[in-house]
Amino acid sequence: MGNTRDKIIQAAIEVFSEKGYTGASIDEIAARAGVSKGLIFWYYKSKKNLIKEVALRVLPRTLFEKCAEQYEGKKLVSCIVDSFLEKYHDRRMRRLLLFTFSYQALDEEIDQEISKLCSSTINLLAKKVYGSDGIEERVKIRSLVGALICYVLTPHECIPFEKFGETVKKLFYPLEGKT
Repeated sequence: MGNTRDKIIQAAIEVFSEKGYTGASIDEIAARAGVSKGLIFWYYKSKKNLIKEVALRVLPRTLFEKCAEQYEGKKLVSCIVDSFLEKYHDRRMRRLLLFTFSYQALDEEIDQEISKLCSSTINLLAKKVYGSDGIEERVKIRSLVGALICYVLTPHECIPFEKFGETVKKLFYPLEGKT
């Protein structure tokens, strides 16, 4: 594996996904990463900073932005759905997403950061998919993201993975204009 920071982040993802943000200790993360506890604090200064780094990586913002750089309209919807379902098919990522939403209620700084990122990402996607960031278009994108989050948090439902993705795409494709 690459550098020390990467080893720390990977270990933190593993430990946080097993024990949650509040249940995990820096000692456990250090042991998993094969580094000293002091080295983690040298890079991140506090457990909160490490949590913030992991929490922001867990959110789908970067995959949404990557899709928006390449596509618009129907192709953007397809990219969002496929990328989201692929990322959160991993049980660890699903658990971390849930822990991140829970932790958001405990930490005002992380709550503000997530809210800011969410708002700007929703506006960007609404413009790129529907050609406008009006209220109706933003509600459609929020509904799309909500449907995806709900599905990955309850994957035991009786809707096959592939069928769910195809159905969601059809529901949220732009009706006219962008393709």
